[in-house]
Amino acid sequence: MICVLIGIVPPIENQNWEEIQHNISKALFYNNIDIQWRDNSLAIDNGCPTLIVEAITDSTPDKLVPEVEVSLNQLRHDFTYSCELWATAPAPLPLRPLEGYENILRHQSDNDISWTSWASTVMQKFGIIVQDQILDSTGLSELSSYVNNAIIKTESAISCYRPDIKIGKDFFCFKEIASRNLERFDLRLTDDDTVNFVTKFILAQSSVNSFLHNSLGPIHDVDFDISVVYSRPGACAQGWHADGSHQKEANDAGWQEDGWKTQLTNAYAICLFLPLINLNENVGFTQFWPGSHRSRDFLGFGPVAEITQSTFDGICNAGDGVWYDYRLIHRGMPNNSNVVRPVLQVIFKKKWYIEKANYGVESIQGSDDVNNT
Repeated sequence: MICVLIGIVPPIENQNWEEIQHNISKALFYNNIDIQWRDNSLAIDNGCPTLIVEAITDSTPDKLVPEVEVSLNQLRHDFTYSCELWATAPAPLPLRPLEGYENILRHQSDNDISWTSWASTVMQKFGIIVQDQILDSTGLSELSSYVNNAIIKTESAISCYRPDIKIGKDFFCFKEIASRNLERFDLRLTDDDTVNFVTKFILAQSSVNSFLHNSLGPIHDVDFDISVVYSRPGACAQGWHADGSHQKEANDAGWQEDGWKTQLTNAYAICLFLPLINLNENVGFTQFWPGSHRSRDFLGFGPVAEITQSTFDGICNAGDGVWYDYRLIHRGMPNNSNVVRPVLQVIFKKKWYIEKANYGVESIQGSDDVNNT
């Protein structure tokens, strides 16, 4: 079984959808093939509004016609529209809801119980939520001061102990810090002061505590890692990726003989992105593909999320929080400003999960005893 995405120009309104589906089937599939129609969305393709239709079929790609024009005669009117095969995939790809993401992924509520219920439900379905103002100005100022000092101290250590490294240009991966690509870094924060800060200002919030309990299980079985992901001016866009993989034999969404299953294995880690400055188009942000945490088969299909406009831009204010499933596909966007873009990253995770892939094993000073703070 494969999933197909079909772009239709112009979008067809107030027409017989069953007849349209029948005509698409005849036009794009030149054999008699079973098709299960699923979801649809809207996008702008080269300035033209385009209807995106998704279907599952038992066909193979070689039986698909890439582009055709289809005529529909209804109520004595002829309608001609273009159908183009946009993508084939091993699983139904997450599409943007017709109403968009903004009112789905953000929720205003002064009631912690209401917010927690909403957050847990949306996180399960889309793998991402936005929480306004996790930190007040006092907490934000304290955290920013510490993070800025940690960055300065760590980069000074690299210059001192690793003088051959051109920071921002060369790749490196130490126990304390790793470069992600041009002018982008991930600096671990492991001292007691930072751990106490997260415990006091974030984890102690009843809404956060309840949300993590619903998502990851009892809090006593959860711990967290802290780092700052910062992009200096000139940082380019990352490639699409997921921070964590689907666990071996995980029961993630996939195709079975009895049909497409949607039961998702519970999250083992949820990441909090908390920007220390306001994020916008100039300074940059993180772009997410909501729903992409549901299957390991979505890795590599980030460009499809772009052309179907199924991405969500994590633009928010300093102190706001973007929570996302560790399996969610995303990418950091360029920093076109003249300031550094620091984002606190707290990975809340089940204690059995140990992050091993994102940092090195050697210290900047060449000793395992060095602390980066």
